[in-house]
Amino acid sequence: MPASQFWNLSKEKQEQIIQASLSEFAEYGFDLASTNRIVERADISKGVLFKYFSDKEALFIYVCDVCMGDYFESIPRVSADSLFDFIRRTTLHKMQFIHHHPLTYQLLVRVLKEPKHPVYAKVVASQFSLVQQFADDLKKVLHQVQLRPGLTWEHVMNFITWVGFGLQEKYMASIPDVVDERLEHSFQPMIDELNVYLDILRFGMYKGASES
Repeated sequence: MPASQFWNLSKEKQEQIIQASLSEFAEYGFDLASTNRIVERADISKGVLFKYFSDKEALFIYVCDVCMGDYFESIPRVSADSLFDFIRRTTLHKMQFIHHHPLTYQLLVRVLKEPKHPVYAKVVASQFSLVQQFADDLKKVLHQVQLRPGLTWEHVMNFITWVGFGLQEKYMASIPDVVDERLEHSFQPMIDELNVYLDILRFGMYKGASES
């Protein structure tokens, strides 16, 4: 987290530093990013930057946390007819968010494509609280949906989480590093397979199972 001096800055100056850092990290990744370029873009001195953040790693993790927080906060918390409707809406929203925030996408794809990188691994670990908060919000949105006896929301969320991580691992290498004309086409196989697993959750896996 930033030092207290950072929070004493105006919102505009905070955003200037965040955007300068995001541009640098998205373009160069953590290892090749230059704090000299960041402070030049942010119009501050390096000494001032390191009053706000203990080191480049702390700055990187904070910027990633801001990006992920912005994404989760942008997801509409509106009532849905079913869990499946909500997930499909969220998938569409994710594509819209990516197109409007190309640098955020570029940075987070860097992180996800190198999960064994020591700093990127810390970023991924720091996101679990956001994922949990999103899951809690999802349960509130879908509180009216009745589950069959013996099934809890924890079971459902675990299934969705594991499928999501599995698909991410399977398709990450084929996803472009930047937002371009290939993006939607490259995401489509992952979306199609996600829909298959959602149908398994909804209808079961045996022939003759009927929609509930």
